[in-house]
Amino acid sequence: MKKNILFCSTFFALMIQALWAQIPQRPVISHEPPVSVVAGQPLRIVARVSSTDPIADVHLYLAQSDGAAPTTFTMRSAGAGVYSIQIPPGQFAKTPTFRYYIDAKTQRGAVSETNWMTVQVIGQNAIVAENSGSDWKRPALIGAGALVAVGAGVAIAGGGGGDGGDDTSGENPEVDPADQVLVRTASDQEDSPDLLLPQTRVVDVAGDLAGRTITRVRIQLDFDAVDGGEEEFQVSYDGSVVINGRTSGSISEQVDVLGSADTQVVVAVTDSVPVNGLQAYSWIVTVTYFVE
Repeated sequence: MKKNILFCSTFFALMIQALWAQIPQRPVISHEPPVSVVAGQPLRIVARVSSTDPIADVHLYLAQSDGAAPTTFTMRSAGAGVYSIQIPPGQFAKTPTFRYYIDAKTQRGAVSETNWMTVQVIGQNAIVAENSGSDWKRPALIGAGALVAVGAGVAIAGGGGGDGGDDTSGENPEVDPADQVLVRTASDQEDSPDLLLPQTRVVDVAGDLAGRTITRVRIQLDFDAVDGGEEEFQVSYDGSVVINGRTSGSISEQVDVLGSADTQVVVAVTDSVPVNGLQAYSWIVTVTYFVE
């Protein structure tokens, strides 16, 4: 009798497992939307898609207003689950804001989509750094809500920078050069006594360049002090500190920097104030290398 019960239980467990394996699992889309874009500059959107099944396609749907029918763009794979699309500036011309969402579909038909996201378009009357003969320059304030980074080799984040950057006015707007982007992430989470500082992590693409040159590096750092103790952090590239700060809460910073032969971005936590004898914090960095 016991053997029959055991056999039946095992049989039903295997049946349920087999049926569950046949149900298509929805992909997971990870994406941080930009807050703003400069009018006249293209906008690159990058998302990471995780799935147990192969991905069939990833699309972005952009609408210039709440009632407008969205325009569909196909996002191209940049490898490692990263998908990219460059939106030409004509898609959000003459509008103060636009909205978009992303969906992903597996080869077995499972679909996931993000919420609608709103992006502010900063107008043509923005104050931009004066052209000194280089596409990359130390930026000036470009308008309310715009993200500005100051430092050697730092350019405006999110819009292409200066008069050059991602400008594709002479290219086919339907072509997204996703093969010219390498996206890498790194993270750390600590909750320890007597932590030996500095604690560092390195992002490196030396083995993935395949003879290409790094033209620009975009760095997005999200830092959480977790326990409320003040933490000090910095991010370095090409021998310069490009992000540097202290926080006892949460902070998010993004910069664009001029590319070089250096393939490494280094994130370091240089100071951590203990709370109840423990030093606790967490962070994640996303580094986008633009290559040619």
